[in-house]
Amino acid sequence: MSQATVDATHSQVETTRRLVSPAGRLGAQVIDGLLIGVTAGIGWLVWASWIFERGQTPARQILGHVVADARTGLPVAWSRMAYRELFLKFVCSYVFGAVTLGIFSLIDALMVFGDRHRTLHDRMADTIVIYR
Repeated sequence: MSQATVDATHSQVETTRRLVSPAGRLGAQVIDGLLIGVTAGIGWLVWASWIFERGQTPARQILGHVVADARTGLPVAWSRMAYRELFLKFVCSYVFGAVTLGIFSLIDALMVFGDRHRTLHDRMADTIVIYR
């Protein structure tokens, strides 16, 4: 696929759906963190298991955000959402974050200020975060 085709597809997705700002994404992270802490993770996992199929975490559901495929703009499937949230964000961020003394996690977070507000884990999962 040529770069012009990719750019046109990105532009179509973004005009159809509005991207969530870095501040909105930070808010979702904070709310998810609070929910994980308050429920000892168990309540969050139960809630998330019901809504991952819609491309949402509990905080994203509250805020009206959806994790979508970067190419089509459609919400991701349950399995891809679980991969993104549980493996890429939780396992990779904590393991690589510990090994690199937090540098990996910092780079992941700071990438939200770049192209289409995509973090490193978004790029790895080929996702964007949009408003419902």
